Amino acid sequence: MSGVHKLSYQSKHVELKEGMSIPGDPMSIGLSSGLAPQELLRFATELGFQHLCQKDGFGFDKELQSAENLILDPESFFIHPVSNILTPDLVNSEQEKQLTRLDQRFDSSDQKRKHLDDLTNYLKSVGISQTLIEDACAVADEFITNAIFNAPFIDRATNTNPGLDRLNNDIKLTDGKFGRFILGHNDQELVVGCEDPYGSLNLNHYLNKIRATYLKGAAAAMNFGSGGAGLGSFIIFNAGSSLYFGVKSGRVTLLCCTIPIRMSYKKRIQLSKHLHVIQR
Repeated sequence: MSGVHKLSYQSKHVELKEGMSIPGDPMSIGLSSGLAPQELLRFATELGFQHLCQKDGFGFDKELQSAENLILDPESFFIHPVSNILTPDLVNSEQEKQLTRLDQRFDSSDQKRKHLDDLTNYLKSVGISQTLIEDACAVADEFITNAIFNAPFIDRATNTNPGLDRLNNDIKLTDGKFGRFILGHNDQELVVGCEDPYGSLNLNHYLNKIRATYLKGAAAAMNFGSGGAGLGSFIIFNAGSSLYFGVKSGRVTLLCCTIPIRMSYKKRIQLSKHLHVIQR
């Protein structure tokens, strides 16, 4: 995969500021500084920007190159997600393998605890701070829960499901299918990701639900009823410095959250965020 300098002519960089109403298109990358999460999400949900990179966010140059790559080759995200995120100047199977530290399949709700324990134990073994471990586990918990309890049953038009009990340990993915949990990292960032084999997530509904949580406050926007994206999706978005949300309709959903390693919790949650939406 080539780098940003070679690919930059393929895309259109659009400078964005709060309150602007410039529509995006598949070749646009929105550039900004200091946009609050709810405003960043407005550019994605209302104006159609699929890649939004903030100059004062963590790893801006890398994020911009990732956006350039994925505009040219969005399918690559579903094949090599970790290297597309961490090393967009080097995206291939070998690099993907080197950067991926956990790669686990699951097909039932009773397996989630093991994956979270494996994640915790691995992060402890490489000296990750407890607050970062807790954030990574919260993201992983929500990702895996959504893959098991939402993805197989979701009504894509409304982004709701029948309201399965998330404490039920007997839920299995349908038709012999498997989900996939992944953890990758270098010395700067963690990538926590999860894939489901259904591609049922309506990304616009999902992102609007997160935006509503920022606008109304977490308590007011919590979804106590029928599952779906509620407080959990807000936790994912709030924990990460960069979010990569990919859907191949009817086939696969792949969600990834990046978290800086060498940064305090206070600084992490104050970071300007990057957002990448990949739809096939």
